[in-house]
Amino acid sequence: MKRTTALALSALLTGLAAFAAQPAVADTTAAPAASSASSTAQCESTPQTMAYYRTWRDVTVPQSANSNLPDPNVTRMTDLPSEIDVAMVFDAGATAGTDYWPTLRDTYVPTLHARGTKVVYTLWIDRLAKADIPLTDAAYAAYAQELVDTYVTPYGLDGIDIDVESYPQGDELTRAIGVFRALGELIGPKSGTDRIFIYDTNQDGDTALFEAVSDTVSYVLLQAYGRGTGGMQATWETFADDIAPCRFLPGFSFYEEQDRTHWGDAEGIYDPATAPSSTAYQYAIWQPEEGAKGGFFAYAVDRDGKVFGDNSITKTDFTWMTSLSAVQDEAAGVTPQPPAAPTAALDRDRITIRGTGVAGAEVTALTSGPGRTASPATASVAADGTWALVLDRKLTRPQSVAVTQSVKGTASDPVTVLFRR
Repeated sequence: MKRTTALALSALLTGLAAFAAQPAVADTTAAPAASSASSTAQCESTPQTMAYYRTWRDVTVPQSANSNLPDPNVTRMTDLPSEIDVAMVFDAGATAGTDYWPTLRDTYVPTLHARGTKVVYTLWIDRLAKADIPLTDAAYAAYAQELVDTYVTPYGLDGIDIDVESYPQGDELTRAIGVFRALGELIGPKSGTDRIFIYDTNQDGDTALFEAVSDTVSYVLLQAYGRGTGGMQATWETFADDIAPCRFLPGFSFYEEQDRTHWGDAEGIYDPATAPSSTAYQYAIWQPEEGAKGGFFAYAVDRDGKVFGDNSITKTDFTWMTSLSAVQDEAAGVTPQPPAAPTAALDRDRITIRGTGVAGAEVTALTSGPGRTASPATASVAADGTWALVLDRKLTRPQSVAVTQSVKGTASDPVTVLFRR
């Protein structure tokens, strides 16, 4: 994954235990089962929208800890839209000891889960390849469990994403394969659980590492930053012998502040007239010749809306991620299904309306009838499924309020609220 040049790689937790040497060296280079290329285990019926969330730009982290930019951090992980199916905890900044980690555990993950968004942790391949452990199955299994116990279980996460940008060789390759496959027993399609295991890379699919572990992964995310779709089919074909199309997701990058690399992926996307020619849009609609892809992803999603050279830190409404998700669904022939109507009831004060709905949905209340009516009002459904809003005028007879809830831009049928004496 592309890293900002202003930041040095750091891990949240250090000091994973080393394991005692064992006399035997395990054979970890066996090829995966021949059926892995056709396996659709853990594939979803609709294309997925995934996003890398930069922890060091969360509002719980002091902005000064990561760069010399003057603007404070303003984004919360729970600001991510419900269109994002999988969010990656991408930690490459100075976040150790900040409020991000308890907030991730206590607030962000429960809220995102209530919306149906899964959350996974990104680790670099060097954490596997360079681990201080012997080349034995027992050590691989113990280290894999330690990784899950350190990065997944404490926060209630849904899996691990391994960022592969280097090419381990020799013992490091053997170790990386061994730990990778051991992780596959705990998460991913071979584990028998719903935890997901992601192979995230800027490389082709014909590397020794990928060919040895491809049957263990839920998805392959291709960092296709700046490439465009011209050669995407050829790149996909290097993976096609090992995974089904529904497990392959190409991705683009939003402009990262103070980054000298101009990928140009979002170039033109902020203008509806030119958006269809942008790289990001083309990734959303591109499909392998062999079948529907698994979806698409974006890096630096908190920079949605930023153009090259804009180094300011401001809130985003994620307009383009939500739009691209809709474009992808339409291109795949997916018709959004409206949610059920919410429940709604008027309090005795005649201005407060409360009810239940789908966590993360937006509730809208529209008043109609004779006389002066209240202005339209909105509220978000909380993680526990409850919501409340306050009208700016009391409801009078025979006025009524039509209450709907919207999920991923699709509104439910209305439920009617009346004032009864």
